[in-house]
Amino acid sequence: MSGFSDWDDRLTLWLVKPPYRDETGDKGWVAPFAHAQPHAIRELDFSIPGWPRFTRPLRIAFLSDFHTGSHTNDIARLDRIVAEAAAYEPDLVLYGGDFVNMIAFGGGRIPPHVIARALGKLTAPLGTFGIIGNHDRSYGPDEVTQALTDANVRMLYDEIVTVDYEGHSLAIVGIPDARVDRAAPAKLLGTLKGDQPSIVLTHDPVWFRDVPQGPHLTLAGHTHGGQIVFPLIGPIRNASKAPWSWTYGLVEEPGKRMYVTSGLGCSGIPLRIGRPPEFVIAEATG
Repeated sequence: MSGFSDWDDRLTLWLVKPPYRDETGDKGWVAPFAHAQPHAIRELDFSIPGWPRFTRPLRIAFLSDFHTGSHTNDIARLDRIVAEAAAYEPDLVLYGGDFVNMIAFGGGRIPPHVIARALGKLTAPLGTFGIIGNHDRSYGPDEVTQALTDANVRMLYDEIVTVDYEGHSLAIVGIPDARVDRAAPAKLLGTLKGDQPSIVLTHDPVWFRDVPQGPHLTLAGHTHGGQIVFPLIGPIRNASKAPWSWTYGLVEEPGKRMYVTSGLGCSGIPLRIGRPPEFVIAEATG
């Protein structure tokens, strides 16, 4: 999640002191209070007008907002999550960013190469692709990117790559980061063709505003689904310039659709209320 000013960013960096060196993720005095809630496995089916009619739907594993180290025993937890996702035998793996823990207190300073080593165990025939989030940018994007690249994750920076599934070309669009107003994402999304099936992998759902109508599925994170969601009130914060209605779940606009995941970790405080963590297994076809 975000919402920090530049001053807050500098204070956070001073408190968390990257680069991280703790390969065990010691939570210290916070450990008894920082256990993760049980996560959900969100199974979704998408029938997308304009996509090919595959003989078997394309299966996508989408995991985002790990903030690894924000919870007690988070390395073992991440290993379990990776094993659960692998059991679905996905055709494609997508990582939505915010790999590192930037909570300003409570330890859990797990270096990117340890996180990447765990995530690298999740493989797929069409490949594994990722983008950085705003916390990764604050920590140090080069180190995060290199660690994941070394683990065979193709990191995308405002770029489009194509993969082939059952003889059909599928574009993967990677838009990293959040909180930064940049011209590149809107320009890139403007190049999407109305007849090119595409997956837009974006850290921040705000970029859905620039996705054109067409056979494009957007997958986003960053908001944590609100992280703190009260009955009758809803989320108290979504950390994005995106509309509140884009904070979590399926979002449908004329001619396009997006799913915003609640992600797996926490920021600010290691606590969720009313919005459990999750990862997504999505099947998509025309």
